[in-house]
Amino acid sequence: MGHLDHLLSGLEAYGLSKKEAEIYLALLQKGPSTILEIAKKTHQPRTTLYPMLDKLVNAGIIKSGKDKKKTVFTIEHPRSLKRKLEERNKTLDEISPELTVLYENITSSPDVVFYEGTEGFKRLWQRIYNSGVKEYRILTNEKGMLEYVKEPYLVESIIARRIELGIKSYQIIVEGDKTKIIIDSDKEQLRESRLLPKDALIPATLIQFGTEVAFMTTRRENAMIIMTSGDVAITFKTMFDLLWKCSKNPYGNV
Repeated sequence: MGHLDHLLSGLEAYGLSKKEAEIYLALLQKGPSTILEIAKKTHQPRTTLYPMLDKLVNAGIIKSGKDKKKTVFTIEHPRSLKRKLEERNKTLDEISPELTVLYENITSSPDVVFYEGTEGFKRLWQRIYNSGVKEYRILTNEKGMLEYVKEPYLVESIIARRIELGIKSYQIIVEGDKTKIIIDSDKEQLRESRLLPKDALIPATLIQFGTEVAFMTTRRENAMIIMTSGDVAITFKTMFDLLWKCSKNPYGNV
């Protein structure tokens, strides 16, 4: 195809095979075509073309129709390639944290990091931001992070950065005097909550993101332990999801 070689290379980079890319370019140049016309243009046998055309139709890259009782094929608008690539990337982004968990589960030994104080608190959240996750799970009490750091503005800036990055929080929180205020801002703060009974004893805060679980305690030295372990992350996620199902929904719906 000579001068169209760079287009072939681009379509192959997108994920089409060389022969599929040749079919696409043939339809792009010629317009609606029968399988015989495609075979002549691409120099490919019809027996080979049939399964590739079916694949391209099912992928939404080309479409088939009838013209005087003959089946003809034509391409979708080229922007559909970009849209489908974006959809694939979005799907990959959604499952990437779980894939990483499974990978770490079989390839890595647990890694433990210790942080403390306000600076450690900042480092923990930077670690969450840098992880690439789009959600995390947190088990806490109504004082939670405010009990850990005394500067409310710091917590507010952390929430603002999380919203900016589109990271959603799934929170299980012990019901208390201040929980209604917290939950009332759930929607605007990209958060979904469930409630534990007031007498539930949860003095520490636990956060799971990707393959990591952070344990935060305010009892003595404001310590944080972050463990990187696929096993621990999967275990916590499973326990959290089970607890989520039996916790109180504060929004008054199912």
